[in-house]
Amino acid sequence: MVSYRKELDGIRALAVIAVILYHADFQLVGKTLFKGGYLGVDVFFVLSGYLITGIIRDKLGKGNFSIVDFYWRRIKRIVPALLVVLIFTSVCAYFVLIPDSLIAYAKSLRSALYFGSNYYFLSEDSYIAEASIHKPLLHTWSLAVEWQFYVLFPIIILFINKFFKRYTLGILIIMMLASLQYANIIVGERSDEAFYLLPSRAWELFAGGIATFYNRSNLDTLKDGTIGSLIAKAMPVFGLFLVIHSMIFIGHDNPHPSFITAIPVIGICLFIIFANKGDIANDIFSIKPIVFIGLISYSLYLWHQPVFVFFRLLKSDEINHSQLIILIIIAMLLSVITYYLIENKFRVRKLSIFKIITLILMASLLFSFYKVAIETKGFSDRFSGKLKEVNERFSVLEFRKLKDENNLGKGYLSSQQQSLCNNRTVDTACAFGDKEWINIGDSFAGQLDPELKKALDEKGHGFISMTYEQCPFVSPNIWFGNVPECAVVNEDRLKYFSNLQEKKKIIVAANYWQFSLPKKRIPVSNLSSSAFPENVDFDKEIAWKSYVDNIKFLLSKGHDVYVIYPIPVPHIDVRNQLLGQLNTPISTYREEFSPSKLSYPDTIRTTKKLDSLLPDHPNLHKVYTDKIFCENEQCLIINSDGAIYSGGGGHLTDVGAKMVLKSFL
Repeated sequence: MVSYRKELDGIRALAVIAVILYHADFQLVGKTLFKGGYLGVDVFFVLSGYLITGIIRDKLGKGNFSIVDFYWRRIKRIVPALLVVLIFTSVCAYFVLIPDSLIAYAKSLRSALYFGSNYYFLSEDSYIAEASIHKPLLHTWSLAVEWQFYVLFPIIILFINKFFKRYTLGILIIMMLASLQYANIIVGERSDEAFYLLPSRAWELFAGGIATFYNRSNLDTLKDGTIGSLIAKAMPVFGLFLVIHSMIFIGHDNPHPSFITAIPVIGICLFIIFANKGDIANDIFSIKPIVFIGLISYSLYLWHQPVFVFFRLLKSDEINHSQLIILIIIAMLLSVITYYLIENKFRVRKLSIFKIITLILMASLLFSFYKVAIETKGFSDRFSGKLKEVNERFSVLEFRKLKDENNLGKGYLSSQQQSLCNNRTVDTACAFGDKEWINIGDSFAGQLDPELKKALDEKGHGFISMTYEQCPFVSPNIWFGNVPECAVVNEDRLKYFSNLQEKKKIIVAANYWQFSLPKKRIPVSNLSSSAFPENVDFDKEIAWKSYVDNIKFLLSKGHDVYVIYPIPVPHIDVRNQLLGQLNTPISTYREEFSPSKLSYPDTIRTTKKLDSLLPDHPNLHKVYTDKIFCENEQCLIINSDGAIYSGGGGHLTDVGAKMVLKSFL
């Protein structure tokens, strides 16, 4: 039987604090304190697996296990607090989010209601999706994983118990290892899938379940001073070391979940198995204040993300220490209220009809909110006048605006004709006027297309657009993000320029921040992402080297080349900030909307790196965007014409694109 253990609530406190500090990007003396704070979720998975397996095994042993009762208990434990947080978050979303963001929020709300958040966030278009720090319900993906496990696991256990009871432990170990191996295999190829989905996460819950098979009464029979006693006392301390070490040092740049993730999972299992009353590790995590945080950890986990997100949307993406303390206090207060008034009230053995109807009404209200939000395009009627004008300006990103209705093209993954100039095959690229210019690169080049066409039209010239999202002009042996076809795109681009006889003026731009994450191309017969696995040992400098080599190749052919240097990235969501402060005098924007201190130095470092690799040439024109947007290390993101950036990822609006083009056209 799994009895209540205070020290495990203490571990829950550690897990939720680690997650909170990670999401706050908490730093001391310029160093991130909990680089691996996200592993707190993995600790929760193990603890949940331990609790659930213990409950099921205990009930089966007594012969009174009911799968319906099991599901009902899980509903009472999880759903009431979740619905309360979703209602609060939806009200805030209505008043804070712009229409596009509210539509995305509504979709995530629907997925949270049926515990499918992990699939929703996996399916998002990563190129236009909100940054993770601006998604109020992103954290519900882990609830979805747990719920999916709760639905399937009792059925699996019942089947094993009926037909293979004597092999229960062995079967669970095999399933755990299979899930772990699966996670480790796909994390390189499909890291998002490995992160979000149950098949690659189940091993952590199985690990907790396996821990229930150790008979903890053996700990009380060990004699002091014996090897067995010393090992038993050392194991929980060693386990805690593995967990805390992982939370501090295993950053998100490591493959996750993978064999590396097994370090904290093994650590927490050691603590679960060997922690015993009277031992230092056990007693520290049994201290009342720590245990209390563990008791409210579910509500605290639910509340912290929306509290942080709405602060960032209304104030700043960066949270300083004093702000973090205030936000944690707010989340704690909300969690305490939710714990006593919601969680405890709904945990009773039998719910009243009133409470059941209340839950149904809350869920119905939230689903209605989703439906209306979608039908009204994000409650767009909230905006009028200047607000409406600004919102419409942001509704479509620049690199997805330019079209050629008269000459349709096609993409690499579909033969369907398209008018959009972005993401076309090279042989069907949009071509305007005398085609004196060519614009080539990823979306950081594509965002210049609409304003480039306007500017060249005025001068009586035209251009060819060779832009493709997440596909800078690099080696055809690599690709980025979720666009494996980029390898073929660049193969065609190089063929085109090899055969080109005319001298052109060529604009080359890229999202340089992704250059550290290239993926290796292998020979395949199709363009599916699964056919282009990521090789973690791949040369990380190949993107830089091949990018520069391609520019040199263009110069050797006699072309004039205009290289757009790294664009300073704002650490705020410009859309929300602008819509929230339309009455702010333009004269104060330099002060109010200057990027964080991190943004400018990062831009300078990347600029210097590109400069060091790209020697001067008579036909080479270097367009330093930091000199266009910044002065004395203060970078404008808004001017009298409007916002320069379209969001928080560094993409420009028509205003920003015009400023860049004006510097050399």
